[in-house]
Amino acid sequence: MQSTVWAVDGSFFGQRVSGIQRYSIELLSALDAEVEPGLVEVVAPPGVRLPIYQNIKTVTFGTHKGAAWQQLDYPRYLQQRGARGLATCNVIPWFGFDGIAVVHDVCYRARPDFYRDLRGRASALWHRLQYRRIAARASAVVTVSEFSKEEIQRYYRVNPQRIFVVYNAWQQMQRIAADERIFAKVPQLRRGEYYFSMANLLKNKNFPWVLRAARAKPEAVFAIAGGGSLAAEAKRLGLADLPNVVYLGYVSDSEAKALMQYCKAFVFPTLYEGFGIPPLEAVACGAPRILVSDTPCMREVYGDCAGYIDLNTNQGNVDDVTPPTRDPAELLEKYSWRKSAQAMLQVLHGI
Repeated sequence: MQSTVWAVDGSFFGQRVSGIQRYSIELLSALDAEVEPGLVEVVAPPGVRLPIYQNIKTVTFGTHKGAAWQQLDYPRYLQQRGARGLATCNVIPWFGFDGIAVVHDVCYRARPDFYRDLRGRASALWHRLQYRRIAARASAVVTVSEFSKEEIQRYYRVNPQRIFVVYNAWQQMQRIAADERIFAKVPQLRRGEYYFSMANLLKNKNFPWVLRAARAKPEAVFAIAGGGSLAAEAKRLGLADLPNVVYLGYVSDSEAKALMQYCKAFVFPTLYEGFGIPPLEAVACGAPRILVSDTPCMREVYGDCAGYIDLNTNQGNVDDVTPPTRDPAELLEKYSWRKSAQAMLQVLHGI
């Protein structure tokens, strides 16, 4: 007879979807097909819209929102329900948590040089305190790559037997229809003739590298999607007014799929990742090549299916990469949300 109930912190359903939220959404959707009824619940604050599952129960509980809900109402639910917690977004309640925490990466600890402004330093402090609390309190830690597992061991001295790897995957891209109207909106982009990247101002994403690559290859078009002040940052770097750079701003998922499908290559010169899902999504959309940074994490995730940029020597040259020796499409066999859900289920049953 089943005794343990796992209650997932579902507050992320009320947040803007980035990689961490996407992981949580897709993992739970796949887990719903694998679990027996009664094993997993998702609990969230009032006003948060939750999916309809077949085997996972959903619960609205508490009176707070945001971080206050995570720290006050969520642990109160765990106590009242007699449930164990499953927190999938790097954060657990400071008190009253017994269960599993997902730590996607420890960039805030490994690369403090990325967080120099006041907001960045405050965020780094909060997350580093969270990582320490997770290391001390969580029954198990789940992360998204062997690289991140090693980083957690390195910085927080967590017993490797308490750390489990549950990878990201790509099947969410199958539900998106490519919107090719983007090419009519941006005539400068010709199918198969542009490099595509998705950028922001986070230091680890290494946006300046793409600009330097565009400067070094003026005959090629570089399309950059992403909000914020990318053009202003380019001006600050002295890389403004490059005629072959197209700033697309925010693009829809459907537009991003079309841009990935028809690009010459998807460029991802990241400095630090726990997994790095965008190149995998690009392959799922039909990108013929992915160019990623030559780091241990990228080597683990993408193996022989990517072209590698040596950031120690390559300051901006898309032609100077270690070429792939295998078809990128082979990555699609390696990763799936079903496999990830099955791996997570083993953790739930084993803790």
